[in-house]
Amino acid sequence: MPRLIAVCGATGNQGGSVAKLLLQHPDAYRVRALTRDPQSAPARRLAERGAEVVQADLTVSSNLYEALRGCWGVFGVTNFYDSKIKDDPSSEERQGKNLVDAALANGVQCFVWSTLPSSHAISGGRLVSQIYEGKYHVDDYIRAKDCPAVFLYTGNFYENMVFRSHMRYNRELDRVEFHQAIIKDTTQLAMLYVQKDLGAVTKAVFDHWDARKLSLNHQYLYCANARLTPLDILASVKKRKSGTYHALPTTGVPDRDVMFQLYNEAGMYGTKTLPDENVRTLGVHMHGIDDFVREVLAPHLGLPLL
Repeated sequence: MPRLIAVCGATGNQGGSVAKLLLQHPDAYRVRALTRDPQSAPARRLAERGAEVVQADLTVSSNLYEALRGCWGVFGVTNFYDSKIKDDPSSEERQGKNLVDAALANGVQCFVWSTLPSSHAISGGRLVSQIYEGKYHVDDYIRAKDCPAVFLYTGNFYENMVFRSHMRYNRELDRVEFHQAIIKDTTQLAMLYVQKDLGAVTKAVFDHWDARKLSLNHQYLYCANARLTPLDILASVKKRKSGTYHALPTTGVPDRDVMFQLYNEAGMYGTKTLPDENVRTLGVHMHGIDDFVREVLAPHLGLPLL
């Protein structure tokens, strides 16, 4: 019998990658797509593909209990671009803990949590970002509650070049312009092609859970294929068109500025080798910048396909 998986943020980038992949395997999984707006166009498209779309708000614990009823697994994520979190950064931690409580109350067997390490620990307390700390504190809560879970460290998203308009083609000057806040052109970022790889890692965890639960439980998996600087990313684009990089002074949100400054000063994930050998042993092949440029960015910008 297919196992029922609740996917948080199913209409977004991370949750959407998980939901769409699991829906391609109806013999193994059923998808319950959690969203605040079941009537949105992305939610309706998921329903057309076979997902059970359920209204759920991570800030409402009673709402979550019903949303997770009967679920074998959960993909959990909180969105720091959410206005509720932007206006109240502590909300992210509360949302994550609400989700853990609902999973435990419903006997969920495998909880996959998209998270980040402690910015306080990384920077020695100099650069503290609530974006990091909120997710990290949920990790501690998961361990304290002995919730069966796997932690995913996600990289910086290639998709942000499209979704956040970091990269644009200036037709008048016939060049690509890469604008990103705070990040220096030599700062190495752990990069993730979300739509190709995050769903694949999550599905691999679900696939292998029964046989490898003891080793997977509370393990951290690094979901990134490589460390690249903005100049490395631009080099892939320059195979098609000339380009420039500009570091903008601010994101407009102080907490995000701290996060990006943390990248400049401490990098992402220390010296961890990427791709993660533990991801490779799950049978997942990670995709890189050339894949993303060819498949997504070049068509989006109207650049030649090579």
